[in-house]
Amino acid sequence: MAQVIHDNYYFEDNVNVGIDAVVINKLSAGGSAGDLPKWMLRDSSGFIWAKGRSKDDSFEPEAEVCAYRLACLFGVPAIPYSMISKAEFSDKPVCVSRDYSQGLITMSLIKYLLSLGMEEISVLDGLEKLRLVESVLSEQAKMLHRSILLFDYIVGNDDRHLRNFDVRVNKDSSLHSLVELYDTGAALFSSQSLMLLKQACNQRDNYVKAKPYANPQLSQLELLRSVGCYGLLRAASKVEIYKAINSCFSGERAKLLGTYVIKNAERLGLICK
Repeated sequence: MAQVIHDNYYFEDNVNVGIDAVVINKLSAGGSAGDLPKWMLRDSSGFIWAKGRSKDDSFEPEAEVCAYRLACLFGVPAIPYSMISKAEFSDKPVCVSRDYSQGLITMSLIKYLLSLGMEEISVLDGLEKLRLVESVLSEQAKMLHRSILLFDYIVGNDDRHLRNFDVRVNKDSSLHSLVELYDTGAALFSSQSLMLLKQACNQRDNYVKAKPYANPQLSQLELLRSVGCYGLLRAASKVEIYKAINSCFSGERAKLLGTYVIKNAERLGLICK
């Protein structure tokens, strides 16, 4: 799938799902815990991934779409997501994205590393693990990898394990590219209460849990700073951030999320004056 980054993201980022879309597979396992309903669809334009919510009062689909829109603001290459309603397979709105394989084999980053015989990764400390992962990436992929982790700090994503990075692989098993930002539905307190969100807004720094190299987010940020992460993201205005959040959330949750994202971005010097 082509990277989509543009100024009018909140008007133009709809993933077009044709009226001929049909469910070809209801995936039994959603996420590591298997608690997110997921579907594979197909229409005349190709394959579509659809994802619902773990419970009625959670916001994973909205968080996925909002994270995409915020990623566009901060200049992080991202797979486009949109919200749709299709009663044929779900009685609640879901988020959708299109196949991003670009005609290549895709697999999780951890699966690719294990295919190279890097089983020792499970016993390494954070910096050692980061260096081992980046040893197989091109310079461009390294910068994308770090950009995604920085963005996870901004939006409080606590679920960026190595299965939530994907890679595209050539037919000769060589690495083609790291897939752009995707699977960020655990960000933006999507399954958390307003009370926890308020507490996070009042904290001096970002202590939300983090993966895969250090925990919490503050510690992972320090690790990234130690290897170099400056200048990877671009600054956004508070108005743009609130506009993106309000396009997916409403009421007190939207207001608190705006406060949370802006505070994290300010700590990184990424708010336009």
